[in-house]
Amino acid sequence: MPPLQRLDDAFGVRRSQQGVQDPDRKVLRTYRWMQFHGKEEVTEFDESHFEAEGLFAQNSSQGNKEYQDRLRAIHLRKEGLEKTAIAKALGRSVKFVAKWWQKEPKEIPRPWGVHEYLTKEMGRNERGVGATNGASMTEESVHDTATWWRDVEVKRGFASDPAIYDEILQNTDWKASNARTRDFATGAYHLKYDQRGNIRWEGHQGGKYKPGLSPAMDKVLQKLFVEYGIEDRTSGVITNWYPDGQGNLGSHRHDCWTALFSFGHERILTIDNTPLLMQNGDLCIFGTQRHGVPIMPEITEGRITLVVFFYPDKMQKKGMWQTITDPETMESSRPLGKMLNNHHLSR
Repeated sequence: MPPLQRLDDAFGVRRSQQGVQDPDRKVLRTYRWMQFHGKEEVTEFDESHFEAEGLFAQNSSQGNKEYQDRLRAIHLRKEGLEKTAIAKALGRSVKFVAKWWQKEPKEIPRPWGVHEYLTKEMGRNERGVGATNGASMTEESVHDTATWWRDVEVKRGFASDPAIYDEILQNTDWKASNARTRDFATGAYHLKYDQRGNIRWEGHQGGKYKPGLSPAMDKVLQKLFVEYGIEDRTSGVITNWYPDGQGNLGSHRHDCWTALFSFGHERILTIDNTPLLMQNGDLCIFGTQRHGVPIMPEITEGRITLVVFFYPDKMQKKGMWQTITDPETMESSRPLGKMLNNHHLSR
């Protein structure tokens, strides 16, 4: 059993994209979708895709995986693990761990393909770069380089009230927004322009969420805040509306952690190039992984995402790599998750 379970492996996506035929595999959905430069992808979603949930590792390239494991080695050394135990947990050689584990994150060289701004501290810097959608830091927040790299968590049907979609749709003041891109060195945002020099617009409508807008959603948010120890006063909450399959959001990263709910018709959420088909009430929590909502031309109904942006505290950081297995049993550590939950419920 490998020490890390990847999102694309667990959800049966890699196999379908590579065209591997399996007579016992039951395909439930097949969708066409487009995210980059109009390139069409076709993905089959089988039973395992809708059954899988929990914590998964995911990264967009081998370079990002390499950089992440170097930071993990340092993090686990500071947590008290020995060299051989870290090697088992990461699925790496002892030689690999010995090369990196005694260093500090700022000393770790950046592999090819890792954007420079991902090697800096997370959050707003002195020039204002890094501010994102209302999330704010406190004295308990952590923002060192290693904090960028959190595992992905998928919770199917976390919110089940059918009233949420209509309440948010009817009570939100929806507005279009300018499309933006990032400077890969500094992380600064810049407006996007088309070939004629006109400002480009995002392919969806955005809104701000306030308590009382959807009583059903308010209850779900309180459940989220309690179970995951998120401070509601420090989080930023927004909504995005995709009226049909032409509504989209380009692949991007945030300078914080994200809890994303999906309501309405099922739509693909890409996480580091892996398509995750989210259904009504599903929740996905992730770090700074690239994510987006591609065009799906066959979809004629609407979908709303409610997105909670937040910065982790020290206890949340301890659990950010829970897919690292126990070196003795090669199973995910459950005591840590219980400790985190008890800590936050007692606050």
